[in-house]
Amino acid sequence: MTNMEEITWEQQRQFWENETKAFEVFLIEEGKLKEDTVKKHVFRMDFVMTEYFVRYEISYADVTGETIVDFVGRFLISHVLTTKESDIGAYLTSFKKWIQFLQTTSKISKEQYTSMIEVCKYKSYFDERFDEYMHADNDYALERWLNSNDIEYHIEQQTPPDKRKLKPLVVDTKLQQLWMDGRTAVPQIVSEFKAFLEAVRKGSNVKLSAARKHLPRKFWHELDEQLNMKLIRKPTLNQDQEPVFQFFFYVAIVLGMTVEGIQLEMNEKQVDSYLALSEQQQATILLDALWNRVNWGILQEVNEGGRPEDIQAWRRAIASVLASWPVKREHIVDQEWKKHRQSGILLDTGVDVFLHAVATVLVRFGLITATYPPESEMKYGSMRQPALMAVQESGNRVFRYFVNEAAYVLNSAPVAVAAEAKIGRNDPCSCGSGKKYKKCCL
Repeated sequence: MTNMEEITWEQQRQFWENETKAFEVFLIEEGKLKEDTVKKHVFRMDFVMTEYFVRYEISYADVTGETIVDFVGRFLISHVLTTKESDIGAYLTSFKKWIQFLQTTSKISKEQYTSMIEVCKYKSYFDERFDEYMHADNDYALERWLNSNDIEYHIEQQTPPDKRKLKPLVVDTKLQQLWMDGRTAVPQIVSEFKAFLEAVRKGSNVKLSAARKHLPRKFWHELDEQLNMKLIRKPTLNQDQEPVFQFFFYVAIVLGMTVEGIQLEMNEKQVDSYLALSEQQQATILLDALWNRVNWGILQEVNEGGRPEDIQAWRRAIASVLASWPVKREHIVDQEWKKHRQSGILLDTGVDVFLHAVATVLVRFGLITATYPPESEMKYGSMRQPALMAVQESGNRVFRYFVNEAAYVLNSAPVAVAAEAKIGRNDPCSCGSGKKYKKCCL
């Protein structure tokens, strides 16, 4: 039985009850565990199979390490009110015995086995998930928690930079098609970032500061002068005081092109792969990374404070606001942001990292234009945000895509849904997570 979506929930439950009994027989015949221990393993896996698997219509063909990540890292913690921290390790132990059963009885492939066993090694990750959930004291914290169940990132962070497995550069072709429509010029940021990579490759002034691990002022001053970027507002400007510099530095790390050490080092193979792409593809990779992969909080000045992670959790809402603006019409930013905060569309926070950091980078992409107050009026970095802002035609297309990205990814055009319309179990969830409704908010 491979396709659970073709049978009733009652039939699914009966199937998994039979599998639970088979698992129990396996443990008893193995003869390695006490009777009480066998009962505990069977009890836990019975809950997994007859509740979680049935709820999300999971079959043996669907089971991977990601299944365990979702169950232990989300469902067990947030859906089961009686879950204690000690249950995390207990369930992972039961999963290991169950995986052994599946391998012995040839119910899963070698690839599935490897994926599942690997996930069970990282108990510390799930313990952190439990602790974060218990300390989530508002809706924003809960949303961040729900959207951050990424064990691959955790594993990557535990691995020394020089031993990390590089992910191939992937171009979001739909984003490229909507953005680069034949009339839209390649944005200036593409050539600027290429010049940044070339400057790092030369190896001059690339020793990182001891405290912040940033490139020295001299590096950025030389790059700014070479490209006539005019981003150096004062002689003492540091890397973290200019969002464009921060973006160049961190997007290169996120995409695996550079590695932090005593100095910033190049990953020549990854850089060559990037430079081999067309300029349109390079632009798409950079924009996709800005919106979906780079932590917006690191684009702002180090000591700025606030809760920038809240803003990133609401990036879809920000895109919806920008997509609603008439093309090329200037808006008074304070008025617009205040209006949408009061309506609940945007998050009300003291430090708006989007306006004073991300917007600056989007200008270099040609998606928006921005007019800033005079330098004399901006005493602190957080005050450096647009007074007026307008969305360009290409920006309108891009922001509409970011609003409906999940629908595009599933190759279905965004559809207006009536207020009382029922969402299908396999439809994209209306919360914008990109997951199927049955695996998200059902």
